[in-house]
Amino acid sequence: MSVVTIDDKKIGVLSDTHGSFPAWQKALALFGPEVRTVLHAGDVLYHGPRNSIPGGYTPADLLEAINGFQRDGGRLLLAEGNCDAAVDRMVLDPEMEKYVSLVWRGKKILMMHGDNFPLLREMALHNGVDLAISGHTHVGSLVREGGVIFLNPGSTTIPKGRDPESAALLDDEGIRIMTLDGGELHFERW
Repeated sequence: MSVVTIDDKKIGVLSDTHGSFPAWQKALALFGPEVRTVLHAGDVLYHGPRNSIPGGYTPADLLEAINGFQRDGGRLLLAEGNCDAAVDRMVLDPEMEKYVSLVWRGKKILMMHGDNFPLLREMALHNGVDLAISGHTHVGSLVREGGVIFLNPGSTTIPKGRDPESAALLDDEGIRIMTLDGGELHFERW
């Protein structure tokens, strides 16, 4: 697992797009044009056998948009989700990794999909990361344990908690989970 260093002022975080092109568009609009790095916690193109087909399910359009984001100078770091397949790795330009590790503005960040959350928790606490990102549950949450903040941005397409479709934004002030329409759901200072 290689470590990427990023110094952008803001980073967008999302998960569980499950093939919905409109959800990707809404998340990018939420992040704004100044966000050039996006972290995706997995389940990118396929809806999976246990989920209903989300609105705007056009995986080919989402694939083109993601690859276009990379071609246009954006950076997308992808964690492999339990619904992601080998064919997804072949067609996506950004590499999909089981674990994504980065340093952003001096903060250590670890991202995994979250289908094995006990492993993510153990790795985060053992390695003293500042932020551990997961998806998988489709429920947005911000929880601090020890010195680690655990972030699940929720799902951009198929939310399963009380909150609507959501994504998260990281900046120097802290971490915000936002609805795709721009409402703030949760906030945690660094």
